[in-house]
Amino acid sequence: MPEPFWHATTAVCEAERLMHARRFESAVEILENVVEREAHLHATCMLASSYLELGEHDRALRHASVAVESEPSSVLARDVLAKVNLARGHYASALSDFDILAALCREQRPIPIDNRYSIPAHFALHNVEQLDHILTTGNYDEQAFAGVFTEELDSLRRRLTDVIDGANGVAPWVSVHGRSSRILADPPYVKVSEEKLPSYLNPGVDYEPIQQAISTGGQKVQVIDDFLAAAALEQVQKFCLESTVWRHPYKFGYVGGFPQDGFASNSLFAIAKELLTALGDVVSGYQLAQWWGFAYDTRLPGTDIHGDDADFSLNLWITPDSANLDPTTGGLVIWDETAPSDWSFDDYNSGGDRVRQFLQRTNAESNTIPYRANRAVLFEGHLFHRTDGFTFAPGFANRRRSVTLLFRRKR
Repeated sequence: MPEPFWHATTAVCEAERLMHARRFESAVEILENVVEREAHLHATCMLASSYLELGEHDRALRHASVAVESEPSSVLARDVLAKVNLARGHYASALSDFDILAALCREQRPIPIDNRYSIPAHFALHNVEQLDHILTTGNYDEQAFAGVFTEELDSLRRRLTDVIDGANGVAPWVSVHGRSSRILADPPYVKVSEEKLPSYLNPGVDYEPIQQAISTGGQKVQVIDDFLAAAALEQVQKFCLESTVWRHPYKFGYVGGFPQDGFASNSLFAIAKELLTALGDVVSGYQLAQWWGFAYDTRLPGTDIHGDDADFSLNLWITPDSANLDPTTGGLVIWDETAPSDWSFDDYNSGGDRVRQFLQRTNAESNTIPYRANRAVLFEGHLFHRTDGFTFAPGFANRRRSVTLLFRRKR
């Protein structure tokens, strides 16, 4: 193997190790040396990410832009440029980048031979139900859904429902093939357009007590009812119901939508911006760092115990209360403990017995917050938490849906 290639590969591996250990200054030294020697896309993207973590946004933008210009079809390059523009508060540019990123991810997604897919049954069922919902509303691009055979959706739904019902609370997988297999595994991409609203947060909410709690370090969990203005809630609900951006199935039976899938919108950015303004000086220097949406199946569990990589998290519930068959449940369980300092992100984010043993050993106490539509729960992101048990009515529009926004301090 030629020495220059070996040198670059070794250096990049070492930089990756340093970044994983959050030693970004040391990673920058190595990566700057690599990109000075040769054009190296991966190293350039890593360098932009490292500068972003260090709060040096101008340098991060310079390297991210170089990466995109050198390889416009690179998912990695476009992703880091989107994150840099987000950190700079350039939301319009960030949204454009995330839209391009979602298109690149779709274009580069492999298609199995003969359209034979092995996928989680709950993911396939969600996709069938959403397609049926979109087609029923009549508000869709006929060309985008030209390959959808509507006469098959009902029978597919029944078969998938039977599979899930027979799995006793476990999320089973199914193998699908034939003309409808693609819509089960990779449905047509559509994204609802949004109008700009005069405001997104409910102006009737008093944020002064929340500001005081944050500034004094007191109560680390705040419940905000009637969080969004009515028009904003309706717009977010429509976006989630009619945008096919739900592309990540989880083993516990729910489906996630992320920015890389198209789960990015003016509404989400505006909500984050207005929340930071409402909280005022106590969150000065914070920024939106990550976000996602989850859609659940009432016959399967929700998210397991975990902590977020955030200084504070906001969990917003958007499904109407009429869908919640047990108003005493369905929300969030939050413990008063965070992970030990020597735990990695994978240790505290992946849940499991280790977290449960830690919480038992430390005599951690939990607080259960029941589900309410348009209720937001604002809490210290590293606190362990999980979805409470829930019983929601059947039907796509009745699925329990949540939107999570993560905020971190700017460096």
